[in-house]
Amino acid sequence: MNSKGGDLNWVIYKLSRRIVVKFGGSSVRDSFNEALELVQYLRENNSVVVVVSALKGVTDKLLALSKTGDERLFEEIRRIHEEISRKVGADLEHYFRELESILQNPGKFPSKRAYTDHVLSFGERISAELFSKAMQDEGVRAVPVDAFHIIEAYGEFGNGKVDMKGSTKRMQLLEKILERGEIPVVTGFLGNKNGLRITLGRGGSDYTAAVIGAMLNARAVAIMSDVNGIYTADPRLVKSARLIPFLSYGEALTASKLGMKALHERTIEPLMNRIPLILGNTQRWKLGTLVSSISSGFPLIVHRELKEKAEVSIINAVRIPGIEYPVVKKGANYVSLLVEKQELVRVLNEIHEVVVDEGLSSSNDSQLWAGI
Repeated sequence: MNSKGGDLNWVIYKLSRRIVVKFGGSSVRDSFNEALELVQYLRENNSVVVVVSALKGVTDKLLALSKTGDERLFEEIRRIHEEISRKVGADLEHYFRELESILQNPGKFPSKRAYTDHVLSFGERISAELFSKAMQDEGVRAVPVDAFHIIEAYGEFGNGKVDMKGSTKRMQLLEKILERGEIPVVTGFLGNKNGLRITLGRGGSDYTAAVIGAMLNARAVAIMSDVNGIYTADPRLVKSARLIPFLSYGEALTASKLGMKALHERTIEPLMNRIPLILGNTQRWKLGTLVSSISSGFPLIVHRELKEKAEVSIINAVRIPGIEYPVVKKGANYVSLLVEKQELVRVLNEIHEVVVDEGLSSSNDSQLWAGI
């Protein structure tokens, strides 16, 4: 084979080994060095696309700023970012000048929601700038990419949906960056609706990563945060909750639609039955849950709060011995119960003890848990 053909094969090989890795706000703010090191590790054998959220706590502050215009909030947001910008030598002043101008002219937007989404966009945009500059300081060729230029969206401001067909046409921007051997650092959570910035809902950076992974035909999408993966229940409320090593696409999709907070509910569909999704902890590089065609078969308990009640759903268990609460929904592999909101924590622990603790203690899944 001639050298030209060899070079072409090498490019095809490199571009077929793509990984999309998304870092949550806690990773960018609290585990910055570990996130950088992980990207450098992954790029040794893969083309890597990074997706970042706003720094932890920034989105809430920007939301409050959009409502109040409080100068103290503005300065607090500036201070949070400057703590990192001083370390990496990033110049963020143009972002803050633009934000200040937007705050002074909310009337230029067609609606309050459109204005709010534009204000919220600064969290991810600045985060991408900081992360790419830090990569450059490490000798890695990285470039910040505003998802406004690659993600077409529609629907309501504050909860946009990705137009996959329109967005696929814009993927050439990322393709060119990857072909140059550079790492695109993409803003999560954001899209372009008719020339206006739109956000994709809370947790929307997961959605962004999945969409990009699907459009680039990535070999995997990794979502890295400050937790190890998906648990049998919310570990903040159920202390005996266990890490689930393998979750099927269908189980993850059902759980996210029923209230699981570990994944944006639109994250699974772009990857369904095609691209594995890995959830892990940035700080320890612990890859805890693989979402694919493989299932551990373990029960998964999720919940969401309603106005005066709470809905508790159990996936992979349609009968719960000894537990008597009104059933409000039932599917092929789940059942949803209605409980008093003030009883939620007690009920979660009670159900977990019956369907997980007692159930798994009598099973032979110890080898599976040992592997994780």
